[in-house]
Amino acid sequence: MPNVADLVANPESFLKNNLILIQYQAYQPNYRVGGVKNFSLDDDGMTCTRKGTGVISQFKTKNAAVWSLRYEQGNRPGNWSAYWLPYDQDFKHLVVLDDEADVMFTPAMDGCSFGFSDHGGGTYSASHGNLQTAQGRIDEAGLRQGMRLHATTLHKSQYMNVPGTDGVKVTLVGVRNGKKWRFFYQQYLDNMGAFTLLKVAEVKK
Repeated sequence: MPNVADLVANPESFLKNNLILIQYQAYQPNYRVGGVKNFSLDDDGMTCTRKGTGVISQFKTKNAAVWSLRYEQGNRPGNWSAYWLPYDQDFKHLVVLDDEADVMFTPAMDGCSFGFSDHGGGTYSASHGNLQTAQGRIDEAGLRQGMRLHATTLHKSQYMNVPGTDGVKVTLVGVRNGKKWRFFYQQYLDNMGAFTLLKVAEVKK
């Protein structure tokens, strides 16, 4: 079972080898309340493959572990303490990040937008926004306008631009090391419980 220290020490390597599926659901307690919460990681028997990232291994397929992240109302041994940045349709949630936890999660992203700003001294703010048109489509232009005060943003056109594929989703993870927060996303496909990890990237300007 991986622990928070593994993720914090080397986030790129961890996220290439461990796909995290967010299983915190809207009907569960405190889903729409941002802040520090307790989570468990469970092995639900799902599988994941990815391409290698080395000069030679890029031509080979590798296996990655799959973990389900679930909200826990109590603090039990092995639980992860993490910031939670919620989701709501046609709404923007914001959470202030400092040193109360070393990681942050949002619900799975498949069209909404994320943004963050460094306010100095180890304090960051992060937002998760959703806005839809009258036709029910993601209004990316509106989201870009609504999140313009963040120094760095990530939008649908940046993380779902995979030609010839449907159903791309993203797990977004924040990691704190000292007074610096970094944010990464795992881009993946879900084929009825068999996952393909397409990409791991850092959210940058």
